[in-house]
Amino acid sequence: MKKYIYYLAIGVLLSCNESIKIDTAPLSGSINQSDEKTKIVERLGKAYTTGTFELANEYFTPDGIHMVNDVIYSTEEIIKGYNFHSLLFDELKHNNPHITTMFYNNGNIFTNQWAHWSGVSKITGQSHELDFYCSWKWENDKIVGTHCYFDTRMIEQEAGLFQQKMAADGETTDQ
Repeated sequence: MKKYIYYLAIGVLLSCNESIKIDTAPLSGSINQSDEKTKIVERLGKAYTTGTFELANEYFTPDGIHMVNDVIYSTEEIIKGYNFHSLLFDELKHNNPHITTMFYNNGNIFTNQWAHWSGVSKITGQSHELDFYCSWKWENDKIVGTHCYFDTRMIEQEAGLFQQKMAADGETTDQ
């Protein structure tokens, strides 16, 4: 009887394994949540929230192409732009981030990041929230490009208020 149960269990396990099909299509592949690329994007997210996004210089190629919605920025511009957010907001947070890296069968590697962003205006004290998605494209262990999607209207309004305050105070900024 014990042998019968043993062979039955082995048969069930083997039959389950046969139902798993590996998709070899170019845009299929494997996904990983604990690889080094995912950890790097987690560190970059933390650097953004602390106003130290220049850490990205360690991982971005100098000639990278970075997009927010459909606006293209250089590596230098995107780093300055994200650091500028720390001049606009206190309590910057990426709430409940989901970050994974996709290794496609065609050789492309992208780290995908979804999160709920929040911050408090340094000018008005108003709390703001939005959802965002970013993809980080990798080549030779460097990030060659990013593409982020989020509603920029609130950040643009805060930047306008910041510029008005700076002008009223007689200060300038290169941001």
